[in-house]
Amino acid sequence: MGVKATILRWQEVLLCAVRKWWRPITCIGIAGGAIVNLVVIPLVNWEVPNMAEAAAYVTAATAAFAVREWGKVKGVAE
Repeated sequence: MGVKATILRWQEVLLCAVRKWWRPITCIGIAGGAIVNLVVIPLVNWEVPNMAEAAAYVTAATAAFAVREWGKVKGVAE
């Protein structure tokens, strides 16, 4: 196997990893961030979370999830 074939094979592997894992991991990170910032930290510090900031975070997360679902519905044209 030549250098070019090896590079093309690794390129396909990396593209597959990005396409299949990047979006789900991002969504898990967004949801995890919401849980930590809106539930865990206020409980640990015995504080009430700022509801305006919480609403902004949830709205942004909803938009991110909506973009992901729209992309899944639309599909990939290659």
